[in-house]
Amino acid sequence: MEQSKQSEPVSSMLRLIGVRGPQVSPVEVTRSGGVIGRSSGCEVQLVDATISRRHAEITHAGGRWLLSDLGGANGTWLNDVRVESGAAVPLAPGDRIGIGPWVLQVGTWAPTTFALAGAEDSFAEAANIRAVDVAASGRGAHHRLQLIIDCAGRLNGAANEQALAQALLQSVVEGTGYGRAALVRIAGDEEAVEILGTWPDDGKQADQFSRTLVIRASAGEMVTLAEKQADVTWGQSIAELEIHSALCCPILVDDLVAACLYLDARGSEQEVAADAAGFCEAVSQLAGLAMANMSRRLMEARKKELDEDIAAAREAQELMIPLQHKESAAIPYAVEFHPGRVASGDLFDVVQLSDDRVAVILGDVSGKGVGAAILMAAAQAYLHAALGRHASPADAVADLDKYVIARSAPNRFLTLWVGVFSADGSLTYVDAGHGYWMHCHDGGVTVHSAASSPLVGAIEGVAFEAVRVELAKCDRVVLMTDGVPEQPNSTGEQFGLEHIEEVLIRTRSVEEDVEELLAAVRSWAGGGPLSDDTTVASVGMMNS
Repeated sequence: MEQSKQSEPVSSMLRLIGVRGPQVSPVEVTRSGGVIGRSSGCEVQLVDATISRRHAEITHAGGRWLLSDLGGANGTWLNDVRVESGAAVPLAPGDRIGIGPWVLQVGTWAPTTFALAGAEDSFAEAANIRAVDVAASGRGAHHRLQLIIDCAGRLNGAANEQALAQALLQSVVEGTGYGRAALVRIAGDEEAVEILGTWPDDGKQADQFSRTLVIRASAGEMVTLAEKQADVTWGQSIAELEIHSALCCPILVDDLVAACLYLDARGSEQEVAADAAGFCEAVSQLAGLAMANMSRRLMEARKKELDEDIAAAREAQELMIPLQHKESAAIPYAVEFHPGRVASGDLFDVVQLSDDRVAVILGDVSGKGVGAAILMAAAQAYLHAALGRHASPADAVADLDKYVIARSAPNRFLTLWVGVFSADGSLTYVDAGHGYWMHCHDGGVTVHSAASSPLVGAIEGVAFEAVRVELAKCDRVVLMTDGVPEQPNSTGEQFGLEHIEEVLIRTRSVEEDVEELLAAVRSWAGGGPLSDDTTVASVGMMNS
């Protein structure tokens, strides 16, 4: 019985939440990726004159989410750093993507529960919470200057968000007289509060706090409890905890609230300093700058790590890809290999099986990036050995199919073309889900666009068919990955099989086939980077 692989979990997704700009509903992007742009065909449609039809793209590769700019005139920004066109930048929860008038915040990869929920206040907000007049509270008091300088040093020395939170909270408790402090962040639905840090940091469970204050501050306004009035019923959390003073200050990063600084004093604890609000505003501004700088550093570190991984994968690929042009006693061929924005999953190899038989392999691994490149290399090595064990290429591909199914993720598979050229002029090939190859002969070009066998690594127990054709001495077989026919132009129209045939009707050698076809594809793309991994190979007949 045929047995399909199980699909990946539904929770494997990235969530985009609009935090600035025209109202936009949250969007979930699955691991198959999505394009952001103003075109109706985009998975994330943002309609504005400053947005290109296909502006940016989010992909999933090698266990990471990646953001790429597709060359729009107004650019794509990640945490206020412009994304280089054609480059792929890793994403992390909390990152902010700037496109036109929108800022989209990256949510968690899967549904999560935020940490401790704050206590709900039952007292009337209008009577007991008021905005703070910072100027009247003594901002910039001279005796606070040294404390602010010390705080700046602690924040700049923080290596991560937790260390930054502790440095900030220690400084505000020292400088205000409040007994305790917390750095918190409201979840998008305001149902819970994520606690980033508390002070004193004694390892105990975080204290309760006024969630009403935090919600108000999350709107961008510093707020404090008003003086207690005789005709006001105080909320249970305030009364039971004996909170007599509390303040909550937003921390802004690029005009958006990144977190809130919450402080309170309880019971017999001393009254807070008169200029506490001014001091909190000053250190909150320092914290916002420190958070922005930390975010940029982390993004640069992630980008560097990804670049190093991609460079290593490309180096491994280059060791396994044959020379681009070769003519020997065995078989003449030419090949050109162009990875896309990240390491490629394209596969090409020429294998001398015997004095009178040569195998040519062209394939494409699903997905992009390091994971696809690793599977490509493993499949190439395994198939090379399998072709030596089996007389028929169909049996070798069947062996590879079992190998990929047993060792790869459910969403990894290959399209593959394997042909064995013989000195008697015959070609025996297996087209496993590939479909893009042309037979150039004296009468013109025969286009083969339909595969004769299923994909490799997709379904267990399938059969692979070997097809035999006879070739004349001057015939050529031109192979390509789907990056050639599916390359779009500026309007989104694909290059297509007809344009490929028009080019190959004029060419007369394996070198011309590759050079002229790639030149036509680059021209179609407008001279910019190609949208996908692209490999073109042309193979002549084996010398008898």
